[in-house]
Amino acid sequence: MNQIIIGNILGLIASTILVCIGLIKNKKRIIYIQTIQICITMISNLILGGISGAITNILSCIRNLLYNKNKLDIKAKLIIIVLSTYLTIKFNTNGFIGFLPLISTITYTLLMDTKDILEYKILAIYTTFLWCIYNFYIKSYVSVMFYMFHIATNSIAIIQIVMNNNKKLNLITNNNNEEVDVSC
Repeated sequence: MNQIIIGNILGLIASTILVCIGLIKNKKRIIYIQTIQICITMISNLILGGISGAITNILSCIRNLLYNKNKLDIKAKLIIIVLSTYLTIKFNTNGFIGFLPLISTITYTLLMDTKDILEYKILAIYTTFLWCIYNFYIKSYVSVMFYMFHIATNSIAIIQIVMNNNKKLNLITNNNNEEVDVSC
């Protein structure tokens, strides 16, 4: 029982950081703060028996450090993906659910280079949802609750981005009030 409490306290700390990340719009800053959050989550995973989650978190920290130093090329990505896959297959103790962190990590690693912040936020929602299921399984209930908040804050950011883009589009169309004959 103490393990569940300690794991959830660490999950609370990591999850609070994660929710705050959802409001950040600078990608390098997101990746940097995410690395700190991942380290804390890794310890929580270990305490709660989430070995595959801890494994993918270790490699995700390495991935993020390489990314922020502009050294995450395709070769580094493939090494991280192959290593994550191998170690998850070897040490997974949670059946199919134990592969959700791997699926999340592979997806994130392959798509994290997007320059479009909207696409990046959608990626964050998808990968967080997979972690949400995994954390429920390993009894990291605080993390589940906060992961839902993270999904919500990213959703809010997406709505703000879309609304700002629509405003810009309306400004462009309103400034060009010329009538155009489209008849043949």
